[in-house]
Amino acid sequence: MGDLLDYNTSPLVPALKIIAPLIFLVALGIYAATRKYYKEKIRIIIDTLILFSLFAVVAGTLRYFGDGTDFGFTKEYSLKWFQSLAYVAMAGCFIIAGYRLLHLVTEEEP
Repeated sequence: MGDLLDYNTSPLVPALKIIAPLIFLVALGIYAATRKYYKEKIRIIIDTLILFSLFAVVAGTLRYFGDGTDFGFTKEYSLKWFQSLAYVAMAGCFIIAGYRLLHLVTEEEP
């Protein structure tokens, strides 16, 4: 059981790195197929949450590549800066979606 939970030796790590983006793509496909059934205000909120999850995928991908020194980045100008920016954009999208949802519930225009 210890080998299964050890990040460096677990066979779950590569499997999860493949499965997680696939689940995201399936959810994105389902949303794209059903998007026409949503009203405009709900669609804007969900679009913002899709953008939130896209930034999460970007940040996760950048985390996978580490600091990027293997392909041209330096320790001072590493991919970790872009990962942090993706996290900030992700948080901003989440706040905007919450703000729009709050105003949708209270029937005010955002």
